[in-house]
Parts: sequence; structure tokens; C-alpha cells
Amino acid sequence: MRFSILTLGDNYEHLRSHEQFYHEVLEEAQYAEELGYEGFWVGEHHFQASYRVFPSPQMVLAAISQRTKKLRLGTGVSVLPVNDPVRLAEDMAELDLLSHGRVCFGAGRGYQPHEFAGFHIPMESAKERFWECLEIIRLAWTQERFSYAGKFYHYEDIALLPRPMQKPTLPIWVAAASPGSAEDIAKRGYAFCAAPFASSPSPEEIAAQLVRYRETFSATGHGQPIEDLPHVFWTHVADTTEQALKEAEAGMKRKLGSSTKVWVKPGTSGYETFAKLGQFLATATIEQLDALAIFGDPPRCLEKIKKYHAAGVNHLLVMFDWGGMPQKTIFHSMELFAKHVMPHFQEANQQSPTIHVGKEAEAQAHS
Repeated sequence: MRFSILTLGDNYEHLRSHEQFYHEVLEEAQYAEELGYEGFWVGEHHFQASYRVFPSPQMVLAAISQRTKKLRLGTGVSVLPVNDPVRLAEDMAELDLLSHGRVCFGAGRGYQPHEFAGFHIPMESAKERFWECLEIIRLAWTQERFSYAGKFYHYEDIALLPRPMQKPTLPIWVAAASPGSAEDIAKRGYAFCAAPFASSPSPEEIAAQLVRYRETFSATGHGQPIEDLPHVFWTHVADTTEQALKEAEAGMKRKLGSSTKVWVKPGTSGYETFAKLGQFLATATIEQLDALAIFGDPPRCLEKIKKYHAAGVNHLLVMFDWGGMPQKTIFHSMELFAKHVMPHFQEANQQSPTIHVGKEAEAQAHS
């Protein structure tokens, strides 16, 4: 099993300045590499309402790339509909060169209405825009020159410069946060990155989703199903489970009390799952949240992860810095997890990362 860290940029300025938080995240990435985590992924969110301060994950990752040597660097995720796809393809290509080929590209369509409103993008168009954007980015990375004429985007005779170091393309994951998303992603030949708390909260549901993904991937002609499928979990480890749950409860109250207010509301087409989830999380108890997360002392966390591993999960994206937790608390949690949980899966950790591309993209890149 692989272990990477995801940060969504949760920060509350009454606790620490955004400047301080930025530099603490850089230190978090450095410490992650020292502790043996495989990757460090950064999310994208926009505007004051989100309480998340990373509007450009590629900029944060560029800084991290100069402080680390081995850590895989991922966007978790880039919100494609609010970005220009060619400009984003350029940014990620630059980042790949700056990091000597360590970049992973996680892509999603977004779910916060204020972000779409701020960029004057109709939210109901997000899904179609997403797939057009991803196709354009893939073309930019795999074709010497390309043109594109879609419903929302038009480009003529584009030749990307610079081009990514990784060939034929950067590893690509597509966010799957609603029931059925994994199968849609499989039909297009991509890997998915799951948010189990949204789409498949129990180990049994995760196992069923993985089966459906693999069957759909093979049935639609994309060959051997992709195995590296990251699953995201809120994570907090402390010396005792009582302490872990107490700290997690305080952090979750702060985090969910602010963030769920700006989640998509019921009645938005294509976002039914997120609307329902937002309503649940806004009032969820620590017992309910604990069932969806990895909280506890190291032995308790290990037992939880063993159940996910048995369900077929082989890459965890663990989130430590959420809810305004102090850096000292975050680092202690990271350390306990690395020293007392990760070694139990050490053999699987030695596998080399796999490049993930759609079948068509790979074929075109080698044509």
C-alpha cells in the first residue's frame, strides 16, 4: 500500500496568518519526505467563502519541488471548469520539469457554487466542461500540435512549450465523489481518485466500487485495469484514541461548520450526492465522522486501514492539516502514522509509481 498526504489548504486567519500557514505547509511536505510518505497532493479552492487558501496548487507544489527530492507532487484536485485548459497544461508541464518528473495530475469538476459564480461559469455546465478540458490537456501533452473544437472550448494549431518531462503524459487521476463516477471514468480509460466518505463510505462499498470500475474498464476496451487508485481519508493520530477523537471533534466542528455552508444546495442537477452529503456533514457527530475517517491511536488506525486494504485499497491519501490544528499536533500525527502504521505495508510501498493515461492517449503518443 502507498501512502501520500493531501492538503486542501484549510486555514483560519484568527489562528495563524495565511503567510505562516503557507510556510508551515512547505515544512509539512519536507517532513513528509523525511518520514517516507510517497507523495504530497495539494487541492484547489477559491475565494473567502471556502476558508481554503490554495487557489493555485501548482504554485504551492512548485515551491515544494525545490525543497524535496523524491516526493511525488500531485494536484488534489485541479478544478478544470474554472481554469483555462491550455494554461493549466503549460503550468503542469513547467512543474514537471522543475521537479524532474515527479508530478501527478488529479482533476475534478468542482462542487462549490461560489467558485463557479466568481468565474462566471454556469455550474450546470461543469461536467461537460470538465471532460472537454481534460481532453484538451491530454492533447496538449501528447500531440506535437493540436486543434480542438468543442461546445465550450476552441483552439487552433496549438504547440505546447515546454512539454512535460514524463512521457507520454503526466499520470492522470479523475476525482470520483458520486455513485457511478468510477464507472464513467473507467469508460474513458482513466484512473480515479476516490472520496469514500462521499461515494462509498464502508469497506464493503469500496470493494464493490473497485469491482465495477475494473469490470467497466476492461469491458470498454482499455485493457488491464489501472491498479493505483488513491482513496482520501480525514486522518488524525494521537497517543491515545480518546485524545485523537477529542482533537478531531474540535477540528471537524471548525472545518465543517464553515465549509459545508458553501457546498452545493439541494436541487442542483448533477450534484445530488454532494448536496445530501453537505447536509449530513453540517450536523454530523464525532461518532458519525469517525466511521468515515481514520482517527485514533496507532493500533486503532492500523486496524481500520487493514479493512480498507482487504477491500482492495492500495493507495491512501491521508489528510492531517485540517480544522486549524497546530503544526506541532499535525507533525506528531504524521510521525505516529509513519512510524507505527506505514511499516506494516512496507513491501507494497516499494512498488514504483505507474504512469496513468487513457488507452487512446497512449496510442496517439506512440503513433
